[in-house]
Amino acid sequence: MGTESEMTSDSEMTTGYEAAEGASWKRARLELQASLALLTGALIMAITIGSIIVSKWFAGVLYDPAERVFWAGALVGGLMITVLAAAAFPGGDDDLRVIRRIRLLLRIGLVLFLLSPALCIGSLVADFYR
Repeated sequence: MGTESEMTSDSEMTTGYEAAEGASWKRARLELQASLALLTGALIMAITIGSIIVSKWFAGVLYDPAERVFWAGALVGGLMITVLAAAAFPGGDDDLRVIRRIRLLLRIGLVLFLLSPALCIGSLVADFYR
């Protein structure tokens, strides 16, 4: 007699086809999330850059250390867009491998999504209180 974990009913067992359907569904959901994250990241970067341009800011106005932090934030923002675009880029037949790739890139992209505006806005605040 097997243990409780070894005994499964027919309704609890999944076939390879059902598992593949589940992975396919997860992949489609993650691809959609990656596309939405890319759209959101691009929109945030456009709003940040647009607001700076409208305020008539140009290079050399900020205190030098604050300006370096600002440009570091801008570079991180560009890297964020690149990482999120890589996450949204379709490719591969192996659903599980694609799921792992998208999850990793989304996590990295979200960290960059938080870091980029924090650096840009933080540098402007630091310059204001200099």
